[in-house]
Amino acid sequence: MGCQADTSWLIALLDGADHHHAEAVAQFESLKIPPAISALTIAEVLSRFPTRRSQRAKKLKAAFPSILAVETAVAARAADIRVEYQVSLGEAIIIASALAEKQELLTFDQRMKAIYERLA
Repeated sequence: MGCQADTSWLIALLDGADHHHAEAVAQFESLKIPPAISALTIAEVLSRFPTRRSQRAKKLKAAFPSILAVETAVAARAADIRVEYQVSLGEAIIIASALAEKQELLTFDQRMKAIYERLA
């Protein structure tokens, strides 16, 4: 089973000052291949930077070659998750995407993890 990383995990991996950084690095180093990430995760991470977003996007794509698009079935499942669990659309899309791809969800958001585990 592969893995999919959400925004909180990816930020922790990239930001040495994040309190989850060491844990994210240890998880990353234990993986056989880099986790997949959603295109939405890239947008969320890039929005934290004031400049050079396109250059940073290329670096993310090089480091995480499996970028998942939001397909219609994932969007529909995300809508169901959003309504049922009252989460943000972004959180719902990440959960639905991981479920659709049958991938473990790498996240430090305990609520997202609980919803994912309930639905997996």
